[in-house]
Amino acid sequence: MKKSIKKNIKNFLYSIGFYPFIRKFYTLLYKEQSSSRKANFTKKLFICLETFFRSQIIIISGRKNLIEKKAILFRKTCEKMRIFISPNNKFIYDIDFFILPIYSLPKKDKNFSIIGNLTINYSKIIEKGVISIEEEIKNKINKKEVTQSQKVFLYSLLEVCNGIKILRNRYLKKLANSKWKNNQNITEIQKILERVPLYPASNFKEALQCFLFVNSLLWTNDYPLIGLGRLDQILYPYLKYDLENGNITEKEALNLLKEFFIKIHEGYKYKSNTLIGDTGQVIILGGKNIDDSDASNKLTFMIIDVLQELKFPDIKIILRIYSKTSNELWNKALECLLSGIQYPLFSNDEVIIPALMKFGYLKEDAFNYGTSACWEPFIPGKSLDQNNLLNLNLLKPFNETVAQIVQQKEIIKNFNDFLNLYNKNLKVYIKKEIKELNKINFEPSPFLSLLIDDCLENLKDISEGGAKYNNYGILSVGLGNTVNALFNIERIVFEEKRYSFDELFRVIENNFYNSEILLENLRNKGLKFCMDDEKVIYLVNNIIEIIFQTLKNLKNKFGERFKFGLSSSSFVSMGEDCPASLDGRKYGNPLGTNISPISFSPSLSYTEIANFASQINYEEAFNGAVLDLILERNFVDQNREKFINFLITFFNFGGMQCHLNILNYNILMKAKENPDLFPDLIVRVWGFCAYFKDLPEEYQNLVVERAKYYESLSNQYPEV
Repeated sequence: MKKSIKKNIKNFLYSIGFYPFIRKFYTLLYKEQSSSRKANFTKKLFICLETFFRSQIIIISGRKNLIEKKAILFRKTCEKMRIFISPNNKFIYDIDFFILPIYSLPKKDKNFSIIGNLTINYSKIIEKGVISIEEEIKNKINKKEVTQSQKVFLYSLLEVCNGIKILRNRYLKKLANSKWKNNQNITEIQKILERVPLYPASNFKEALQCFLFVNSLLWTNDYPLIGLGRLDQILYPYLKYDLENGNITEKEALNLLKEFFIKIHEGYKYKSNTLIGDTGQVIILGGKNIDDSDASNKLTFMIIDVLQELKFPDIKIILRIYSKTSNELWNKALECLLSGIQYPLFSNDEVIIPALMKFGYLKEDAFNYGTSACWEPFIPGKSLDQNNLLNLNLLKPFNETVAQIVQQKEIIKNFNDFLNLYNKNLKVYIKKEIKELNKINFEPSPFLSLLIDDCLENLKDISEGGAKYNNYGILSVGLGNTVNALFNIERIVFEEKRYSFDELFRVIENNFYNSEILLENLRNKGLKFCMDDEKVIYLVNNIIEIIFQTLKNLKNKFGERFKFGLSSSSFVSMGEDCPASLDGRKYGNPLGTNISPISFSPSLSYTEIANFASQINYEEAFNGAVLDLILERNFVDQNREKFINFLITFFNFGGMQCHLNILNYNILMKAKENPDLFPDLIVRVWGFCAYFKDLPEEYQNLVVERAKYYESLSNQYPEV
């Protein structure tokens, strides 16, 4: 009944055009109240009223085509968004988070998903400018073979170009009328906006401003988790030209970069997605070129230096490394980590590029890979690739298998019978989830289509498969829990013959009530996930193979493929509704975190964990697969060279990705008791970093608990 009422209300809101309004307003309230979790009713009501009166409403009526409405909404947003001028700023960068749209949706366009988790082609607008792109669109419109629906798409792109021009002209007018119009910064910004974003950038500062201009429009128009791309590749030609021609000094360039990142950091609370800090503002640095040369350059090092100085948690670095990455860059990366900002995350080109090519990405694109919001590889500026559409909970078919054996009296003679039944149920589970996934429709986006390659050439909006790549990415949780549960079944049911499936089923149903001895046994005895053991590695790769082969034969609505990975941000949220499991996990507890031990035995070491992780079949599971370690800061600081060698060896042996929390457990405990005493303490949560004080209690507890487990390993020298 409640479901039916909710559906009717939603349909009514759709029909009168208020659903986009309510959705945006609710999101704003959530972010406003995220820093006031303990607020009483009066405080929450005040926040609600304040948010409403801060907002501007844009109404789109008339036209029936949704892509036209989105284009008009973009243009009206450019006309109405609030802009500010300050004599102290070297760049303009305004984001109006408080624009509430009202527009009705035709029935066929209901239940769409907003496109996010991608990176546009910033180079396109920096190198060409809007006027040149606009001419390309007009040339397409005039061709005889263009259909009416394609013309609607092209005119929508022109509306976007018009919006960008309107906003740029608004800035110029406001600058000209400013009381600080003779200020050097104001004069310089005016000069820059005479060129970008309408015309190609001619120097480093113009390229930075063009990037900021476009990025601000992405956030103002509500695109979530938008990455920043390979900044050291996008911007370096402009820096190099200016330095070589004496137009700028290195110190001046560093100051511009600092101002640039200060601007990018603005509004990070409103940019955040699930938790404060989860903005998706990821920078990709380094890596190798298609000729095997090193892609890192002077700007690579400058960006790391500036972000290390600023210590912003919400702008993250993913450092692409490979066999020829210089010791200088390794040392610079470790220095950055030790500064307490918990990045960069390391991504191994030697594993990821071949996996991308084998999957079907062209060689030149695979070498230019970036990542979605956290760590999922895709091609910036060329991919729709929604890499976080679904989380597979690998424990679900495991629990279903145990229930099936008990309730349907399945005859299971040995562990292989059990494993085969689990594999069968896993396949059924995957196919069912994919069937639901293919029902998703994406919201049209002429703005994204303007800056994603092939949409213009294909005369299709990105929501209709206009991008060069339209694969879907799937994540998974519970791999470690499932592996441990499988080994426990093998040990206590078939080898030791201590428990029957009926007994274990009742134990799970009762959430281990009065079963503490069994609970400890399941957690601490036998083979475990992350052990460097042939049986463990075989079982992990067997599960990967089952998932890969099942997905291999399935297509998404665009006729393209599904890729999957082993790391996910949902290990806490999906654990909340997950029943107790035979790895020794109670109902509601978090699932395992990425590639990291579920249980810590005295013999487990960093070396063993890394050896295990380097033998996983990432060729089939490359949509994010992160070795997730916590280390004690003094331990790493005192063994820098050995630790760098540890990481290099891990990647040389086949590791795919690695991120680190370098923390002090005692400080964490004090921060847990009183987070406000440590306002600048940054921790890595999943694919992003955040201030410890900003995290919900369940995430604080998880970080502290994992740090306690890892503390026992910190007297070792990691070697592989």
